[in-house]
Amino acid sequence: MPLTTIIIAAGLVVLALSIYASYLAVQLRRQKQQQASVVEALNRERIERDQDARQSIQIIARALVQKDLTETEAAMRIGFLSQKVIASDEEAELFSVFQQLAEATSHIPILDDWAMLERSEKRRLTIERESIEKNYADFMQSSAKKLVDIRLTH
Repeated sequence: MPLTTIIIAAGLVVLALSIYASYLAVQLRRQKQQQASVVEALNRERIERDQDARQSIQIIARALVQKDLTETEAAMRIGFLSQKVIASDEEAELFSVFQQLAEATSHIPILDDWAMLERSEKRRLTIERESIEKNYADFMQSSAKKLVDIRLTH
């Protein structure tokens, strides 16, 4: 086989490999762009959920300060919502009392389960709940007032 044929064949192989490498580079760039846009969309969604949860927390805290909710109901709601935000140290401290009361009263039935209880059991559990709430009331009111006034941003 003449040398020129070998050189031409080698050149064609190099050209084919270069074209394939370029194709792979374009594919890699597209994949990185897609990943970046997915990450950006997820971040936007997380920020939106975070802001919604924070706004709901402030509304519930305001209702608690105005005595429109029981401490236990506020604790259950804020305790749940606080898990949806990335809290600063100050916020985590404020959320802590709500989470503690929610945990302390978690054994008390709610909604349909509450409706199915006998009147005497409801009375007993209400007394128990109110007793537990008394232990947390001052801390809850203080934290709720701070949550109402704090600018909940991350």
